[in-house]
Amino acid sequence: MQTVNDIRSVFLNYFARAGHQVVDSGPLVPRNDPTLLFTNAGMVQFKNVFTGAENRDYLRAATSQKCVRAGGKHNDLENVGYTARHHTFFEMLGNFSFGDYFKDVAIEHAWTLITREYGLPEGEDSRYSVW
Repeated sequence: MQTVNDIRSVFLNYFARAGHQVVDSGPLVPRNDPTLLFTNAGMVQFKNVFTGAENRDYLRAATSQKCVRAGGKHNDLENVGYTARHHTFFEMLGNFSFGDYFKDVAIEHAWTLITREYGLPEGEDSRYSVW
């Protein structure tokens, strides 16, 4: 059985091999962003890259971002403690392209990751449903 550390390592190593810069988690309280109290998604540290206000020296990134959800659009507080999937603190694994590739390549990466790296079967099997 894989541990959380195994899942995180496989994810980051896969995307590093696929040409992504592995970027450390940003802080839980976002820097220079008064619109957010907490980092609530993996893309928060890249917000200025997506809006064009900042450039990075890489076009692909992968992260394991520490997140807190405590309200707002993704308010799951009423579900915390009632299901095994709802938490206020979690790590969000993410891969990002800053104009380098689009959906077709993103889908290919996701498919390869879950079938070859994590070993999930290619056919439909409800035991592995993540929704």
